[in-house]
Amino acid sequence: MNPADRDEAIARVRGYHEVSKHHVSGYAPGPETLDWEQQPAPFRCFDGAPLQALPLVEGTGWRRYPALFEPPSIPVAPDLARLGLFLELAFGISAWKQYGGERWAVRNTPSSGNLHGTEVYLLLWRGLAEGLAPGLYHYRADGHGLERRALLPPAVADGLCRQQPESWGAIGLSGVDWRETWKYGVRALRYAQLDFGHALAAARFAGAVVGWGVTLDPRPADAQVAAVLGLDRTGDFAEAAPERPGLLALLGQQGALGEVAPWATLAEALEGWCGKADRLAQPMRYWPEQAAVETALVKPACPAMVAAARPAATASSPATEQGADAVRLIRQRRSAQRMDRQTGMGQPGFLRLLQRLLPGTDSVPFDTMAWPAAVDLLLFVHAVEGLEPGLYLLQRSATPPPLAGPPALPAHGLPFYAVSEPADLRALASQVACYQGLGGRGAFSLAMLADLDGVLAAEGGWAYRRLYWECGLIGQLLYLEAEANGLRGCGIGCFFDDAVHALVGLPAGPAGHWQDLYHFSVGGALEDSRLATLPAYERPFSDVLS
Repeated sequence: MNPADRDEAIARVRGYHEVSKHHVSGYAPGPETLDWEQQPAPFRCFDGAPLQALPLVEGTGWRRYPALFEPPSIPVAPDLARLGLFLELAFGISAWKQYGGERWAVRNTPSSGNLHGTEVYLLLWRGLAEGLAPGLYHYRADGHGLERRALLPPAVADGLCRQQPESWGAIGLSGVDWRETWKYGVRALRYAQLDFGHALAAARFAGAVVGWGVTLDPRPADAQVAAVLGLDRTGDFAEAAPERPGLLALLGQQGALGEVAPWATLAEALEGWCGKADRLAQPMRYWPEQAAVETALVKPACPAMVAAARPAATASSPATEQGADAVRLIRQRRSAQRMDRQTGMGQPGFLRLLQRLLPGTDSVPFDTMAWPAAVDLLLFVHAVEGLEPGLYLLQRSATPPPLAGPPALPAHGLPFYAVSEPADLRALASQVACYQGLGGRGAFSLAMLADLDGVLAAEGGWAYRRLYWECGLIGQLLYLEAEANGLRGCGIGCFFDDAVHALVGLPAGPAGHWQDLYHFSVGGALEDSRLATLPAYERPFSDVLS
């Protein structure tokens, strides 16, 4: 891309970011009411594609949650049972909720408003069972099975096994945009990219449970991702713009990308295509603000960047963690709808959380990304043991916003700084989160800040997407850490962007280099007793792995 086109793409991305901001004086363009008759279907299926049911594996008693953060070992050989547990923990259903005559699924991977705009594909160049020969498959979360889309010729599969000795397959993610635009309008593009980050982190944690690494490959362009996943086969989809390419991540040895990527070989060799995608929705409302930025966000082929090593705590570490069963904790994860304003967080758990939030080449789930950390965290601390209420900054990037005051936890050697004098910020935290009580009723909430202009200048307009992927990784870790501490988390996509910037003295509007991208809250949840909880699947779980 020539410099003029690159600058124009960056300008369009910045323009989109501005027009998709919520303000105290008015919200970003979106639907005034929700047409429930037009809500897109939550599950995709490919009619006519052979379906292979996957085993539902209990998996409890196998690994403790703290073990998911241990250094990766030699990956366990893939088999059908581990594949079933991996896909279920990463992308499957955790429960059904029911209220009156309405019933909806809760997934192990969170999504903005439980809309689930992400579709999941599995690529295999090593066969796992009679019904799972090397090829491309689409994951059906509703029935926990794989639909075969295409096959790899045996000679090509054997060649890829030799060429890729440290990996045996990959997952691919694509986006169904209108599942989110139906509810959120212009701002939905942000949430769709957040979902990719949440899904990638969920896969990384699920991989750690079954003994596999999950490593995003930064090299392929969107066009190559689309070709590998069959998204460019427009005749197989009912909609004019069916699914947008997201990312490809290798399964196998953590961090092993290989010198030669398998994607070109896969795209050319896949054959015997079958299945036609069902129609998920009638034509949706057109949002010109979102359409104007789409081409500026197209990802070109690009090299991996060098991620920084994980900063280590230099002094005393928090107390030893006993740890819940990892599978049970992943399955129990829910988004809090309300918080009680009473429950705080203990200091040992909070210290572990801060340490795990730091990026690095050996830091789960951030080790799946091939770019340096670019997101820093502004924390509204309300009720954390050993900390005065107030504003704090956790530095994760090499170029954080100029907010840091004195170290807040100097005995623990963490890059964690006081930003304000001690103060009760509960009301303010709720106000900047679109007046939602979740912002101020938890133990703490936070805003994710990134040097948007610096990243776009260095990497191009498409990097807007990968910033949200990083935010999604952070959010997924926060969800599991909340559960591990007997609390609950909730991602907050509605916030007043520039009000947060003004609060800490950062320039607001287009002049602001640092931009607020995502909010999150952790605290004691208030359960809604009106909702009934039903099992995730009709089939029973087995003890294959125990």
